[in-house]
Amino acid sequence: MAEGDSPGRPDAELAGLKPPPSPPPAVPKLEFTSSHRLRSRDVFRLISRVWPFIRPYRKHLVFLFLMSIPFLPAGLLMIASTRIFYDVVGNGHPLTRGEAFLIHVPLTASRETVLLHLIVLWAIIGAIAGPIGAVGVGYVVWLLQRITNLFRVDLYTRMQELSVRFHGEEKIGDAMFRMFQDSAALPQVIDALIIEPLALTPIVIAEIYWLARFNPSMAWIAIVLIPAYLAMAIYYSSGLRRSFIGEREAMAQATTRIEETLSSIKTVKAFGTEQSEGRIYARDNWAAFLAARAARLMLVRYRVAANTILALAELAALYVGARQVLIGSAGGVFRIAVSLGTFQGTIAVLKRCGKRMHDLTGHWGGLQDTTVGMARVLELLGSLPEADVQSGVHLPPQRIGQLAFEQVSFAYDPAEPVLSAVSFEARTGTITALAGASGSGKSTIVSLALRFFDPIAGRIMAADTDIREFQLPAWRAAISVGLQENPLFTATIRDNIAYSSAGASADQIWTALRRAGLDDFINSLPDGLDTMLGEKGAKLSTGQAQRIGLARALLRDAQILLLDEPTASLDGATEVRVLGGIREWVNDEPERRMALIATHRRTTAEAADQVFAMASGRVVASDVTAFERPALESGDV
Repeated sequence: MAEGDSPGRPDAELAGLKPPPSPPPAVPKLEFTSSHRLRSRDVFRLISRVWPFIRPYRKHLVFLFLMSIPFLPAGLLMIASTRIFYDVVGNGHPLTRGEAFLIHVPLTASRETVLLHLIVLWAIIGAIAGPIGAVGVGYVVWLLQRITNLFRVDLYTRMQELSVRFHGEEKIGDAMFRMFQDSAALPQVIDALIIEPLALTPIVIAEIYWLARFNPSMAWIAIVLIPAYLAMAIYYSSGLRRSFIGEREAMAQATTRIEETLSSIKTVKAFGTEQSEGRIYARDNWAAFLAARAARLMLVRYRVAANTILALAELAALYVGARQVLIGSAGGVFRIAVSLGTFQGTIAVLKRCGKRMHDLTGHWGGLQDTTVGMARVLELLGSLPEADVQSGVHLPPQRIGQLAFEQVSFAYDPAEPVLSAVSFEARTGTITALAGASGSGKSTIVSLALRFFDPIAGRIMAADTDIREFQLPAWRAAISVGLQENPLFTATIRDNIAYSSAGASADQIWTALRRAGLDDFINSLPDGLDTMLGEKGAKLSTGQAQRIGLARALLRDAQILLLDEPTASLDGATEVRVLGGIREWVNDEPERRMALIATHRRTTAEAADQVFAMASGRVVASDVTAFERPALESGDV
């Protein structure tokens, strides 16, 4: 079904009696640096590229940031409560006024009372922090799922909107890998680039502040961790990206191999090449394994380096803190002697602060992988639908009247022209045949009429208007098409036929089946229209599958019927019946319907009202005498 088209929408609406709704606003182009040219700064550029999907949930990000505020005093509480436990309860030191206020006891309270109140304080803190943390984790998971769902739906829509040329050049297996595997990187990107820094950075700053208040030496050790981790991240970034690119491309190649083999399984079995295909896949799979191992080992080295930095910082803190306790030095704003309790409290805060920096650094390492994945997705979407064809602004008339090719030339590759100055005209109430051998340019004419591509010279006119001036969805809504290969879905026969016209009645479906010569076959099936088809119509013969596609085209209430080799796989009797069904479809509304058939069969072409013979991308004759020119074999042109 054409983009933006509603099944069964009346042509009167397209003619202007009821204008269609305004098209949605254009979505910005998702250009991004090629995965092979990524730099560290491109990681941060991802924020602007994925922001359109985050924007609807930006208030939730603010809420997550606000949820971190209750944890800002955590460093102070940890240092103070640890000092109370070791110094006051353990060694009988006196309470300070601040400590007495914190645990709600008098300055002269006994050590047992202090311990009881301290335990209650810890229990209260745990009762508050535990649920808040659990809610925060669940909230983040929910938010990431919503954003990822929005992204994948948009990605799927965009992939369908990309040009036919793009899909013709793209490997299906690689596109599927990008769709399902690479796009899964989005949650990690958002979490590591936005959510985790929003939640952890304020807490890290607060913890360094509390360390500075009690022990500046510990604060300096925490601060030194920042450039140490930064230098390590810069050192490893490019190597990580290269290894992750190799891993993803090797895995995509293995996925492509599976897709190509399974989609051609009949050919594989017919030629007995299962073992050779297995060997080829084993080679691709082994290459993917080696690439994955190299990437994981590189990431392991990165994490070992990060762990080493954190361990050295903690070792330095242990030495500095223990020495301060031994010599009884005083520090911090409060000028309190570094006791065993202060030492234990600041060490605990330093470890928590270092662990948070370590986690952020770990996220950076993972981002090298996820950025590669997202770059591959955005690379896939770098070409907008308008890259090959542009939508016009007008609606096609209710009665098109004629479809004319005027000196049309076209080439997929500029060095190899496919059509050269092709001119012909099809009129309502008639069947027009384009006859020619394979490679003569017939299928290209069908593609140009559908505006899968536009001519490089000449023009295609409908109702004396260049079809490029029509709105693309509205123009395709005026056309019904049956291609050489009509895709069938794993669904019922009814669903496959009604794909072009979801609101069609049972009588309309049976009429289309009769015209396609399929009614007897459907009636012979135990489940009739509700018979399930295998994947891609595997349960049908080639001719049956072709006629399912024809019935789908005949069911659609369109003005122009484009058929590419509709009788190629049919016997003579079935061909006659199908051609009679096409004639009946045209004669139902001869004032507004026409049929254009591309065929290589003489018998099919002779049933048309006019014939244009094609050879080497040119119209070489314009009547049935064209069949006297080519050599005839088995009734084919």
